[in-house]
Amino acid sequence: MSTFIEKVLGGAAGSVVTIEPDVIVINDGVSHAAIEEITSVAFPERVYVIYDHDVPTGRPEAAEILRKNWLFAQKYGCRYVQAKGIGYLYLLHEVVKPEQIVVGGGSHAAIFGARRALGINVSIPELARLVETGRFSTIVPETVCVKLEGKLPEDVSAMDAAFAFLRDHREALQKKAVEIYAPSFTQHEKEVFLSITGSTGAYTAAISDSEVGNAITFDLSAVVPMVMLPCGERKDQKDALFARKADVAGTVLHAGQIGGYTGGTIEDLRLAASLLKGKKLALGFRLSICPATAADYIQACEEGLITQFIDFGAQINAAGDHSEIVQGAGAMGADEVLLTTGLYTYTGAMGVPSAKIYSASVQSVALASVSKEI
Repeated sequence: MSTFIEKVLGGAAGSVVTIEPDVIVINDGVSHAAIEEITSVAFPERVYVIYDHDVPTGRPEAAEILRKNWLFAQKYGCRYVQAKGIGYLYLLHEVVKPEQIVVGGGSHAAIFGARRALGINVSIPELARLVETGRFSTIVPETVCVKLEGKLPEDVSAMDAAFAFLRDHREALQKKAVEIYAPSFTQHEKEVFLSITGSTGAYTAAISDSEVGNAITFDLSAVVPMVMLPCGERKDQKDALFARKADVAGTVLHAGQIGGYTGGTIEDLRLAASLLKGKKLALGFRLSICPATAADYIQACEEGLITQFIDFGAQINAAGDHSEIVQGAGAMGADEVLLTTGLYTYTGAMGVPSAKIYSASVQSVALASVSKEI
């Protein structure tokens, strides 16, 4: 019986296949570097050039990337997307269909598996050749099956579950495709879990419609609040360590951020608003609210959530990723400590190198904005 990835790629594990992706993504995060190598575009209608990271640009270098991407899209007739928020989420909800193949140069492509599409991350040189030829050759990876049993406790999120799962099983997933059976998860929880799972060394991940045999089982009911710890350079991010929140409790914080793939959707914003209702931001603490997409932002406005966040004392940022901010709104100063729902905790990801970054759930960031500590 073929696995999901074998079915979509059209080959058995270990075989080499050549595919023509349905969607190719270039953004201003990492993959924009491919533009320097691209000399032609085989299928412009399949290439989405997206502005979604440094929104609005907080430094001259980011503005130059924006201009470079726009000129590239204009020159070759590619689809240019801006003011939609996080590109992958926009594509997930508005463009990509089940069993389509999406290729990008970042680290979150596995999120498309939440809708039974196949997301693949590639290197910058591979992305450049793919854009030029419209084709991509790869070795079909082995598949690891996972069954998420039980239900999450009331104060625990899918983000906590992903951190706890990776703490125990990350090594088994390296360079593998992961099929996850998660009958108790909502659609949003599936997206969060896959986004995190696919960014730590797995080839890709997807939700399975049915239970499979010989699966790794993981008990959701035993999960406790978790934290991803600060790590070294950007290349070390996939190996960042996880800890129980209780083990770092009392860590003094200067700022919090609710946004990104794992904190900025309308589901997350509703949860954050419910947790902050009737409370006030701790004196001296900075809280940034970053809606994931323009649609999330508009919906949050219509529901009065944005007004509630402003009354609480939070800063509202433009729709977008905001997981890496070198300069501009949300950047950390010298020796400051940030707790974010974003997935980057490497040195310098959110400001100066001496700042420390911890990643945790919406629940944890909301609580920290009142207490000023983890």
